[in-house]
Amino acid sequence: MPTSSKPTTRPATASRARSATQPTGETTATRQSMDDGVRPPLQSRSEQSLAKMVAACRALAEERGNLDDISLNEVVTAAKSSIGAFYGRFKDKEALLGYVLEVALREAEGVMQRSIADEPVWQAGPAQKIVERIVGNYVSQFRLNRGLFRGFLRHYSARDSRDNPMREANRRTYALVVPSLAAQLGDRDQDTAIFEVRAALQFMVGTLANILLNDPGPLHLDDDALEPHLHRMMIRYLGLPEAAAPVERRRKR
Repeated sequence: MPTSSKPTTRPATASRARSATQPTGETTATRQSMDDGVRPPLQSRSEQSLAKMVAACRALAEERGNLDDISLNEVVTAAKSSIGAFYGRFKDKEALLGYVLEVALREAEGVMQRSIADEPVWQAGPAQKIVERIVGNYVSQFRLNRGLFRGFLRHYSARDSRDNPMREANRRTYALVVPSLAAQLGDRDQDTAIFEVRAALQFMVGTLANILLNDPGPLHLDDDALEPHLHRMMIRYLGLPEAAAPVERRRKR
């Protein structure tokens, strides 16, 4: 699954994104300005203010699809907050955008983690069903966060991709799903299976990113046929048997 400022400590940002709604005690560490320009909330009211700013920024990103079109005044107005409250939490707009993206990426990762924990198919297979779960999760998250992801894909295209949190989030997701799918490919050695699963995921995610950025057609993000076609693409690349299926009608949601 697409920097604003370039945080020097990505795990710290991720940790704060996971705990954005959890109370934190005031310590020397929490009183200090963070490397990526984000201070953690120190009390319940501060947490609520942070949550409102994040929600406002996400809503504006979904509406615009362009991060440069979002102003701080719009964010604080929509959040019913103030510029002073904003700078009490964030160094600048870039720090806010990076934080909001981390929140969205961690939510998407959590959806995948819950699926793996709750659904036996991840351990029992077959491979085709695991592919179905992977494609369904990615498509739903791209649809849910289309404006935010589109904005960040554009944002990072002009920056050093080595510091791209969307790329890091994909690596974390790959670490979750690759072992389960590769384990189902018993007709090839493990190293080959892992490589081919990662390559299939790269093709699928790249297709979604291209659709989000350029919408070249013939498939579009809201087409009902998108998931079946991406599923078929991965199945065929991995050399798995295809189940007979009726011809799909291309229909937009």
